Amino acid sequence: MRVSCSFNCRADRPYLSPAVFCDLFGQFRKDVEPRIARRLRCNDQSWVSMSEESAFLFIGLLVLAFPVLAIVAFVMTLGLRRRVQDLEERVRHLAGLRPVPVDAARAATPAAPAEERKAAEPVREAVAPVPAAVPAETLPAIEPPPPQARPEPVAAASAQAARRSAPPKPKVSLEEKLGTRWAVWVGGLALALGGAFLVRYAVEEELLGPGARILAGLVFSLALIGGGEYLRRRPVAPAAGQAVYIPGVVTAAGTVALFATVYAAYALYEFLSPAQAFVLLGLVGIATMYAAALHGPWLAGLGLVGAYGAPLLVSSNQPNPWALALYVVVVTAAAFMLARIRLWRWLAIAAGLAAFCYGFVLGSIMGEDTGAMVFYILALSALIGAVLIYEPHHGKAYQSFDPVGLGAVAGLAILAVSFAGADVFGHASLATLLIVMALALAAALAFDALAPAAVIAGLAGLTCLWIWPIDGQLAAEPLVVVPGHLYLPFLMPDALQAYIEIAIVPAAVLLLATTISLMRHPRPQRPALALALAGTAPPIFALAIAYLRIESLRASLPFGAVAAGLAVLFAATTERFLRLETQTEQDGTPGAGSSLHAVASASAVALTLTFLIADSPLTLAFGLSALGAAWVSTLRPLPALRWCAAGFVLLVLARMGGAWTLADAGLERFPDWQDILLRYAIPAAAFYYGGILLRRRKADMPAAILDFGAILLACVAVVFAIRLGLRGAEEAAHPGMSLAEAGLYTALAFAASMALVYRSGATTSPVYRAAAPISVIIALSLTVSGPMITANPVVSGEMIGGGALFNTLLPGYALPALLAGAAALFWHWYGRGAGKDEPKNPGMENAPFALLCGICAFVLGFTYVTLEVRKIFADGVPDFVSVSSAENWGYTIAWLLYGLVLLGLGIGAKVRAIRLGSAIVIMLAVAKAFLFDMSELEGIWRALSFMGLGVALIGIGLVYQRLLFGPKPGSEQELKP
Repeated sequence: MRVSCSFNCRADRPYLSPAVFCDLFGQFRKDVEPRIARRLRCNDQSWVSMSEESAFLFIGLLVLAFPVLAIVAFVMTLGLRRRVQDLEERVRHLAGLRPVPVDAARAATPAAPAEERKAAEPVREAVAPVPAAVPAETLPAIEPPPPQARPEPVAAASAQAARRSAPPKPKVSLEEKLGTRWAVWVGGLALALGGAFLVRYAVEEELLGPGARILAGLVFSLALIGGGEYLRRRPVAPAAGQAVYIPGVVTAAGTVALFATVYAAYALYEFLSPAQAFVLLGLVGIATMYAAALHGPWLAGLGLVGAYGAPLLVSSNQPNPWALALYVVVVTAAAFMLARIRLWRWLAIAAGLAAFCYGFVLGSIMGEDTGAMVFYILALSALIGAVLIYEPHHGKAYQSFDPVGLGAVAGLAILAVSFAGADVFGHASLATLLIVMALALAAALAFDALAPAAVIAGLAGLTCLWIWPIDGQLAAEPLVVVPGHLYLPFLMPDALQAYIEIAIVPAAVLLLATTISLMRHPRPQRPALALALAGTAPPIFALAIAYLRIESLRASLPFGAVAAGLAVLFAATTERFLRLETQTEQDGTPGAGSSLHAVASASAVALTLTFLIADSPLTLAFGLSALGAAWVSTLRPLPALRWCAAGFVLLVLARMGGAWTLADAGLERFPDWQDILLRYAIPAAAFYYGGILLRRRKADMPAAILDFGAILLACVAVVFAIRLGLRGAEEAAHPGMSLAEAGLYTALAFAASMALVYRSGATTSPVYRAAAPISVIIALSLTVSGPMITANPVVSGEMIGGGALFNTLLPGYALPALLAGAAALFWHWYGRGAGKDEPKNPGMENAPFALLCGICAFVLGFTYVTLEVRKIFADGVPDFVSVSSAENWGYTIAWLLYGLVLLGLGIGAKVRAIRLGSAIVIMLAVAKAFLFDMSELEGIWRALSFMGLGVALIGIGLVYQRLLFGPKPGSEQELKP
């Protein structure tokens, strides 16, 4: 078949035909060749006597040309790769526009060769040849067919049929594994070990001298490498899909032998100096990595290990940081280029990790010479910026974050911060850190896939501020005395000035750059959120860290003014973002910018309050800030403000838990009334009202967190108030608990239970619904552990203080009993609807907490009645060693009266459980009268006991007959006389 080719040209591009080229070449020979010949004949001697300097210069230029050509080839290769990728995308797009014929789908399935030829013939005939005279520019563009013309069901059916007819993947037998895989791997290992054993045998038998051994090792290594290349170019048989690549194994064995040979020449025979061995091992490693472009990726791993392992194999008494820095940079550049050309992400990651680790090695040997470390970090920054940041993302749309690029930026930031710390924040290290932060910010602004790099830059700056030894620098700086008693507010030590500059400049640059970028260029949601976070968090945290390091929690007007200015600035940017949000329909940039800037404004307000009222507790500032954020959220419906208010609550709880004290660390000083008011009472009220404001729009998790904070701080405030009021400021810090204190804590738990039950029915907050049962359980545990065991006068032996009626038994037992009974009725009414069909608090109608509260009330009341009789007759002595007849009679009468009171309450409240409790007490009194009083009492006390018992029982019978089980109104029994 004859193939004719034609060349198209344009009018503005002259065409050089073969005839014209021959004419020009002939004219060149006629005019120029004689001149050259005459020149050579005249200057023959000068040509021969060229100076050695010119020769060395020529050789140097020739050597330098190789890396230049390598870089040019690398750039050209990347450009060609990008163009090929664009063409492939266009081809795939055009192929997707064409309808897939059924015949083509059938031709794609496995079939006989004859059928394939038959199916291919119509396709070849259907493609019309392009006439040679028609230029490429005049070819009509391929227009996509209308949507109705695309036979998608047919294409889907043909693709499904092709999948069904695809042959199953053949299983690999044991014989095939042994023959095609394991034999090759074991053979390569045997070759490498064979070379090592040959060298060992030569050394043991002294067959060859040291030089001959090294030469033999080189010959053996080069022979293996040459054999691998020969097998690659001329394969013996087609490689199976599951077989091991034999040329790569042979080449790997040769590279291992070459590494061993070079290292033996250095370590065993000292033929090479440390510098020479260092360079040769690195060259072997780099060459091995680039041989992987022909033999496979695992050979690149071998070269990577060899190249980065060379500095560890070569030791020196005087380590040269510059040589190590230059070597690692060159090896890393080679690995990055190979990884980018072959698209081996693992190679780039491994090389980056190795370079990161060598950064710490370099920092340990740099000494006072910081130039090598500066060069190393900046060179790595240039490599990462060119190979891992710019080239992979240039001209590509955002799909997701790039973990490799972000990891590389994070590694650079860690190295820069570590270098700055080791250099005690000298000028060179600070400049390097700022350059790395600028690279991270530029990458974040240029490419959406690297937007979190701006956050990494902010974290690097904040870490620098936190580890900066500003205290030691201020102490070491000489004192400056200003004559004339001048007041210079801006006169500060040099170390403090540098610290403040580093705190202000990076944060300000991040804020301005990210804010302007977000306002001008709409971005997707996640990159916009990362940039907004990078612009808002560093200024807030930088101000807080600087305040902690400089002022140490003292009140500071300058810091308060700066924080107030930040609050106003963030409020203004929030309004600007909200206006942009109303002007655009996208959900990306304005939403992220307005939300995080609003949070930053609220945080700046909290910092302002903290800096200005630093003598007061932090919980007050956070509580007021939470209330302010909740109030602003009602004006500007931003979800981030709701979570900001919840965050202030969590900060307060962290502050309380971090100092367990809920006061000062170690309970050295118990909080006074002012502390209780400022630390707990006011923040509790702020959280409570903030929760109400948040629930006006939605009952969500932030509102629940504010409710939880309000409940917790209110209970803590009351507990501390009880302890301070009973024991005083000095005694309150010491451990121990009296009966009155234990009883008041128990009463507080039951009162909280009633309040929570009421709030759970009045609001939709799940916190109150969950806290109400928990409060009952806490009250039950306090009842058992406090008034009934540890604080019980019978157990502790403590005297019952006070008078006959007004004594410690009232707050210890009577008040908790009354509140427990009220809580039982509260749970009963709000759980079962107070006799109505619909309960007032759905979900609690079957709860057993009313019964638990009633049991606690019954036990506490019975204990109070019993101990009150003991207090009257024994003057507060808690033991029952000696009991008089009058006291025994008093117990019987008191129990009967207690039972009658319970009976009256049960009848009035129409609660059967209370009446059963009264029956238990009355039966106990009857049993005591017949079993104990009859035998122990004498005289008038026995008669009075039984007379009182009889009157009480008859009265109870009348009550039951008339009120509880009497005839119903209008019945026949009621009409009978």
